[in-house]
Amino acid sequence: MYMKPLTQLEAIRSRLVEAGKKFNLPADSELSMFNENNEQLILFFSEGTIVLHREMDDLLMDLVSAPTCIGLANILKPSQFKYRVITQTDCQGFTIPIRHAFEIIEKNKLWQPVCHWTTFLLHSLENRDARFIGATKYSQIRATLLIMDSWSPELRERTGVITFVQKRTKISRSVIAEILSALRKGNYIEMDKGKLKKVNRLPTSY
Repeated sequence: MYMKPLTQLEAIRSRLVEAGKKFNLPADSELSMFNENNEQLILFFSEGTIVLHREMDDLLMDLVSAPTCIGLANILKPSQFKYRVITQTDCQGFTIPIRHAFEIIEKNKLWQPVCHWTTFLLHSLENRDARFIGATKYSQIRATLLIMDSWSPELRERTGVITFVQKRTKISRSVIAEILSALRKGNYIEMDKGKLKKVNRLPTSY
């Protein structure tokens, strides 16, 4: 697992925050990655957890906790894909148009911290691909359960297991439910009212 480059992220955040537009949002709010002038934005989060969905197929790409930022990799070349950003918990942070961020980064010679952050994102995507692309349905479910097990109890309490796994993997709900039922019967996992309480031990195959 790659460590989030917090020092470099803070170096970027501290220079951009004064030019940004602050937000304080409750859980289940959706943030646009474009402002009212249709300018693409960078979103910085200082508190909270968000869910990132790819618009074209509504695939749940990741659940990310603060401190973090979304959209910084678009600063030189915008992505061809669009994403929906939804707050999973109460969130605080700020937005800034990409063109303003570019000017500040250039002026303050922040390209090295930007490189650190985008490299971290690249390695995170590589890690995700290694666990999900070409993997069996059980392996994908297993990987997702281990991710959920690393969350705080409060975050797990807000997240239905079947829904989260289905949105992240596109595996049918019936298959997910069947595998979860077998894991519960074997005492590999503990659930209550559809929420994950604990992962005891997960077999490598099913």
